[in-house]
Amino acid sequence: MSRVFLGLGSNIDAEQNLAAGIARLSQQYSLLRVSPWYRSPAMGFDGPDFINLVVEIECACSLAELAAGLKQLEFDFGRSADAVKYSSRALDIDILLFDDLAGEFAGLQLPRSDIQQFAFVLRPLLDIFPDGVDPADGTPLTHYWPALTDQPLYPVRASQNSIARG
Repeated sequence: MSRVFLGLGSNIDAEQNLAAGIARLSQQYSLLRVSPWYRSPAMGFDGPDFINLVVEIECACSLAELAAGLKQLEFDFGRSADAVKYSSRALDIDILLFDDLAGEFAGLQLPRSDIQQFAFVLRPLLDIFPDGVDPADGTPLTHYWPALTDQPLYPVRASQNSIARG
């Protein structure tokens, strides 16, 4: 079984779509933990705030199979194949970490560079993986946090993130 951390985000009916997305993930994979949820402004375009979180799953599939399954899940939630990179999303799912893979695999760069660039990715990841290290060089993930603390990030009320938290 592979240990995987996924970043989820939405800014279209975010709470409903994220809850439904987590439910679908739990039907397809072994859902281990769900981070607290955070709200942050849309980046790269004018749009509603996003809600982001991280989930930890275990899966018996390959990275390529997982990526294809997650892409299909995004399509099921209305994402189009030609979606603009910076645009509103009902459900966006990114593979952040897949076991200890580092490099390019199945067309994906792992670990995902967003971990070092965006508070809305790193904070929820640290919430459920506080002792995590960057598989590329062994750097503790906590090392990246001080550079991101100036990015706006707001916890979502506990009553809104009570789904399957570990």
